[in-house]
Formats: sequence, C-alpha cells, structure tokens
Amino acid sequence: MQMQSIDHILNHCGCLKESESLVILCDHTTRDLAEAFRNQAVHTTPQVKLVEIPLAQSHGQEPPANAKELMFQAALIVCLCKYSLAHTKARLEAASQGARFLSLPFYSWDLLADPASGVDYRSQAPAVRRVADAFTKASCVHVTGPAGTDVKMDIRGRMGNYCPGFVSGPGELGSPPDIEANVPPVEDSASGLIVVDGSITHADLGLLEQPLKLSLMKGKIQSIDSGNKHYVRTLERIFGSSEPKRRLLAECGVGLNPLAKLSGVMLTDEGALGTVHFGFGSNATVGGQNAVDFHLDVVIRDASLKADHEFILKEGKLVL
Repeated sequence: MQMQSIDHILNHCGCLKESESLVILCDHTTRDLAEAFRNQAVHTTPQVKLVEIPLAQSHGQEPPANAKELMFQAALIVCLCKYSLAHTKARLEAASQGARFLSLPFYSWDLLADPASGVDYRSQAPAVRRVADAFTKASCVHVTGPAGTDVKMDIRGRMGNYCPGFVSGPGELGSPPDIEANVPPVEDSASGLIVVDGSITHADLGLLEQPLKLSLMKGKIQSIDSGNKHYVRTLERIFGSSEPKRRLLAECGVGLNPLAKLSGVMLTDEGALGTVHFGFGSNATVGGQNAVDFHLDVVIRDASLKADHEFILKEGKLVL
C-alpha cells in the first residue's frame, strides 16, 4: 500500500518523467522514507540523488549550501525533511530555475497509508483554481468560526495561490495530501481574534484538546491565551521574543482535500476540507513581504470565510 502511495506521489503529484533529474532531501528522522522514495523513483529515472541534511529547528529554516547546489540543478525536488523548506529562499531560487517542488514535512508510513494521500488530485484542481481566483479578485477576507474566531484582513494587490497538490509546470510547489488555496494578507492589516480549535502544525503541539486564542492587531499577535497553559508556554517559546516578524499573520488558506481529516499531521490538517489555516512568519516566497526564517500554521474547524461579500466556505461547507 505504501509503495503504491509513493509511486502516486512521484508520478501523479510530482509528474516525474523518464530521465529527469530528481533530488530527494531528508534528515536523520526521515532517512528510511527517503530511501523508499529513491528505490521507487529509479524505476522512472536513473538520475536520482538523495541528500541528508541536518535536522532543522523549525519550518522555513534555510538548507546548507551543498543541498542548495543540488536543488538548483534538479527538475523535481522531493523534500522529506521533518520541517518544511517551502518558505525558504533556496526553494524560491530553485523554482526560478524551473525546479518543481514537493514539500512533504512530517511524512510517515502512516500518512502514506492515509486515503487522503491517494486522492485524485487533478479532479480537485478546478475547485482550487476557483478559490485562488476569488482571493486574487477580492480586497478583504473575513473569517469566522463556531469557537469564536472573528478576524478580518486586507488582501488588496495580493495574488491567490493555487496549490492543488501536484506540480506539472516549472517552478510549481505542492504538498500532497494538502490541497489548498491561500493568500498572503497585507502584513499590517489583520485584526480580530483567532480561536484555534483544530491543530497547530508543530511537533510539540499537533491536535488540540482545548482551544487557544490569538488576539491580533495591525497584523501581529498581541496575546496568546488558553485554559491549557502548556499550549501558551509552548507557543510563546516557539515564537520567541527576539524577532517580532515571526508573529505577523502571513497566510490565510482554505483546505480542499475531501478525504483529509484533522489528525495533528500538518499536511492533512491544512488540506482538510472545511478548515481554514492561518500561517505566521514568512510569506515572502508566496507573494508577501515578510522575509523571516520561520513559518507556523494554526488550523480552525468548520470555518466560514468571505472574500469581499462572497462566501467561499460557510460553516465548513465549500459554497463558491
């Protein structure tokens, strides 16, 4: 089952072609998965290089120079590192040279067996395009949720990002089983309250048992509160105090994978249909202006989202 899923990711999602150059990135926690991907990939192309890099501390941390060099020479990059490289300058530079990029953080054998990973990504693409285009055309976004989320943000001049989970063209980015459309808001515009009742995509948090409140003003987290003080202490530690740009709202995304369920795993949670996720920190690689070596997402359930006055989601149902 898992090998079929690996083949699906490489060929259906990565669009790997005969004799294309493929670079597989991993760290010591994902070496066994990376070797399985390599063993499957050689059935399509002999040009496969596997590179183990040091374990990063968070999403968005730049890879070492030797990995960058190989990324710049690749047609397809499959990144199986524990923490995502999607929001790095290295990924953006490789994309500018035509490299397609599959970002697969927190991957596991269990995730490969999840039905969400085996979805027909191309059949979902029209819905992803409609949501991305709605973001591009709109001036503002308003998100509410049953747990108390009520936040608005300005997206004037920002492009919606189309992320269908497969990469067929030069420079494209995908993260199967995450199927989503997202937009980077104007960095100082978001205000209101995010009540995180789904998950936080960090190994020390994951699926939440109690909600956590993030109060936003002028685009930045002003306070963090929860009945579970472990959540508060952990999130304060993750954000740190030395770099306020880590606390800027960087992304608003809509999950569109009909088979994905909230599980505490980053790519199923962000892609789960009916959820909205908010990213904090870096967005310079996806159309924003905040360049920082950090990115963290939080997920809310059963969301309602309006782009201008048009509902995209209503109580967790896609209505666009």
